[in-house]
This record gives sequence, C-alpha cells and structure tokens, in this order.
Amino acid sequence: MTIGWIGLGRMGTPMCANLVTKGFDVIVQNRSQEKVQAMAATGATAGGTFAEMAAIVDSIHTCLPDADALNDVMFSASGILAGVKPGLVIVDHSTINPGQAKALAAAAAERGASFIDAPVSGAGAIAERGELTIMAGGEQVAFDSVLPALEAMGSTVRLMGPSGSGSLTKLINGLIMSTTLVVSFEGLALAAKTGVDTQALVDVIGTASGNSRAWQRNATRIITGDYGHDGAVRLVTKDVDLAHDVAQTAGVTLPVLEAARARWHQALDMGLAEEDISAAVKVLEAEIGFSLIR
Repeated sequence: MTIGWIGLGRMGTPMCANLVTKGFDVIVQNRSQEKVQAMAATGATAGGTFAEMAAIVDSIHTCLPDADALNDVMFSASGILAGVKPGLVIVDHSTINPGQAKALAAAAAERGASFIDAPVSGAGAIAERGELTIMAGGEQVAFDSVLPALEAMGSTVRLMGPSGSGSLTKLINGLIMSTTLVVSFEGLALAAKTGVDTQALVDVIGTASGNSRAWQRNATRIITGDYGHDGAVRLVTKDVDLAHDVAQTAGVTLPVLEAARARWHQALDMGLAEEDISAAVKVLEAEIGFSLIR
C-alpha cells in the first residue's frame, strides 16, 4: 500500500513518522519543504503536487490546521480532487465541521473516491508513541482498507458511523475536555485561596472521581508554570467554536460549553493563542490577582 501524506505540523509529523518507521511506503508533501526533506531523510519520498500524489497512491491522508487549508488542498487547480483516481481513499485528520466532512465525502464520491473524516485525540508523546485515539466517519469498506495505517498511528481506532461522525465525535470530545479544563483551573484556584496544598490536591484528585485526562495533563503544568507547547489555545478555541456551531444547528442549548467558550476567547484576547492550553489559566489568575505557580 502506498500512502500519500499532506501536512507535517505539530501532529502530522509524528503521525507520518509512525507510518514510515512501521514500514509503509509514504509519499509526503507540505508547505515547508524543509519538513518534507527531513521526513524523506527517514525513509519517506518527497511528493509532487497534491494532484500528482492523488493519481499514484492508494490512500492519501491530510493533517491540516483548519477548514480553509483543507478546502484548498482538496479543491485547488493542483489539489487532490484534480488528480483523484477511482478507488482512492482520502483520509482527513483535521478537526472540521461535520457538514464539511459530508460535503467532502460527496465531492470525492462524484469522482469514484471515498472520504474518511478521522480526527485524532492526543498530542506530544502520545502521538509519537502511536497511541492516538482516532475517531472515523465514512463507509465501512473504505475504513477497512485504511485501518492498518490508522492502527499504526493510534491505539484506539473506531468507525463511529457515516461521513461526519468522526468529526462530530471529536467535537464532543473537545467539548468535554475544554469545559473540564476550565473547571480544573477553578478547582486549583479555590485550593490555593483556601490553603489547601495544590501539589497534594493534584496527587489526590489524580486518584479520585474528579480525575480526568485533562487534569492529569494540565494540573502539574499549572502549579509549576512549566506549561509546555504541545497544544495551542487557538486550536481548542476553534474546536469549541465548532461545537457551538453544531449545537446551534441542532437546536441544543449547552450553557456549560458557552461559559467555557467565553473563557477560551478571553485567552485569545490576552494574546495566548499560541500558548499551551494549560497557560489559559492566566485568564483566571488575572481575575483573582495571584498566580497558581507554587
């Protein structure tokens, strides 16, 4: 199986690297040619235009920052759909609106190809270890054909339903994570203000019913101030905005999401767009007038 890969950003690089190191024949392309050459040095092949890649591979994966970038890669004059061949499976790992995923699936089907929306959860070391959670939407036959590649990148890989289901699942996951993290900020602030040792709190909550992956990932970062740089505030804000849009379309009121969403937009307003998500605690710190760093 020959796989095309487009997008070598923070997530795309370790995902593509896992395919290469696990023996897949991978052709890569990216806006930054320096990253293409670096991946080629590990065993991948540098690709031509997206259309040229689509004409020769069995499946082509995209991992891009937003919906506009994906549309450009798909629909431009030298994009994937300009060179698509019947039977090609296009797999997108971006976080997009489920409606866009359905539209892309329809556009691919018109050309005899298949489209799988397969966003991921997990970053940093999780991506490097090939232990991502991959939630997919699309046809079973197409999913089965790319399952070996997906399993090379993820420890949990699940077809959630027809086109758009993977994207919808990712947005729900983001809804839960983003609101949980905002509440985690508040729990740490209450502990610090009332004299509870925050390191002890981190340890105890890690074994109690309030535990979550959001807590495990971020609580220590918050009290040490070592936020890291493997999950940008702007991306979480984009995801909660998408969840808001989907909820509005569905006619569902989600007040907790809306409260958390306001916090994420405050983080953007503070200039934290490129900071790690744990650094969004600075919004609350500014309000309460003290730092949670021990």
